[in-house]
Amino acid sequence: MIFFSSISLQDRVDFTKSLAIMLKSGITINQALTELAEQSESTRFKKVIFRVRTDIENGTPLSVAFGREEKIFGKIFVSLIKAGEESGTLQSNLQFLSDWLSRSADLNREVSAATMYPKLVFGAAVLLGGSLAVFILPKLIPLFTSLKVELPMITKMLLAISLWVQSSWLLGIFLVFFLIVGVVLLNRIHRIRKIFHFIFIHLPFMGGMLMNYQRALVSQLFGTLLKSGLSLNDSASIVSGAVTNIYYQDSIKLIHDQLIKGTTLSLSMRHFGRLFPNMMISVVSIGENSGSLVQSFEYLAEFYSKEVSTQAKKLPTVIEPVLLVLIAVIVGFVALAIIMPIYELTGSL
Repeated sequence: MIFFSSISLQDRVDFTKSLAIMLKSGITINQALTELAEQSESTRFKKVIFRVRTDIENGTPLSVAFGREEKIFGKIFVSLIKAGEESGTLQSNLQFLSDWLSRSADLNREVSAATMYPKLVFGAAVLLGGSLAVFILPKLIPLFTSLKVELPMITKMLLAISLWVQSSWLLGIFLVFFLIVGVVLLNRIHRIRKIFHFIFIHLPFMGGMLMNYQRALVSQLFGTLLKSGLSLNDSASIVSGAVTNIYYQDSIKLIHDQLIKGTTLSLSMRHFGRLFPNMMISVVSIGENSGSLVQSFEYLAEFYSKEVSTQAKKLPTVIEPVLLVLIAVIVGFVALAIIMPIYELTGSL
C-alpha cells in the first residue's frame, strides 16, 4: 500500500469520505475541492488539493489531475477515479475508495497497536541499562581505583562503552543516523528488500500475522477494484503494485501474466501455495464458478482482517516471555558489571 510521506493516511481517508459525500449532495467538484483544501490542517495537503482544483479549472480531466499527484494519492486512487469517470460511477467509486481506505487504516492500527507494547518495554530496558552504565558505573570507578580492586572483564567492557558514549556521544548519534539511513537505502535495492521481506514472513508468529495482513490487503483491493467496474486483469495489475510485501508483489505480477494468457485466477494462485492457502484459493474458485468473485473477496477480506485482529491481540502474550528474557539479559549484564567489583571489594576487606 502507498503511504503519504508527511501526509497521514487518516488525512486521505477523511478527504475521500468528504469528497464522496459532497459530490453525492450535489456540490460541484471545484467547490468541494476548495472547501476540503481550506478545511485541511496539513499545509502540504492543502497545496496538493489546490493544485488538483487548478488543473480541473483549466480543463484537465479529474483522473489526470489526480494522476499528477499519484505520489500522494496512490495508483489505486487514480485508477478508481479514472474508472469512475469512464463508467459514470465516480460517486460510487469514491465510496468504495473510502471504505477500502478505512479498512486499511483499521488494519494498520491493529498492527501498530500490537507492536507498541514490545517497543515500549524494549525501549525501557535499553534506557534503564544505558542509564546505569553511563551515569552510575563511572561514579564508582574512582572508588575501585583508589582501593586497587581489579575490575572484572565484564566491568571493563561496560566501562569502555560508557566512557566512549560520554566522550563521543555526538559521533554515536551520527552513527545511529547513518545506520538508519543506510538500512533505508539498502531497502530500496530489490534483492536486499527481498531478503528483509523473506525474514519478516518467516518470523515465528509474527510471520503468520504479516501474511494474513497481506492476504486481507489483497482481498480488500481485489474486492474494491472489481466492484468499481475494473476488469480482473486491470485489478491484478494495480494490486501487484499496491501490496507491501515484495513476495506478494512478485506473485501477483506472475498471476497477472497468467490471467492474460487465459488461466483462471484460482489456478494461477495455486502456484503460490504458501502465500495463498487452500482455503483462500477455494473461495476464489467458488466465486469464479458462480460469478460472485466480488462477494468472495469481500468475505476473504473480512475473514483475514479478523485473523489479523485476533493475532494482534495475542501478540503481547506471545512476545512477553521473550521480552522478559531480553530485559533480564540487558539489566543482568549491567548489574553484574556493577556488583562484581563491589563483591570483590568487600571480599578483600
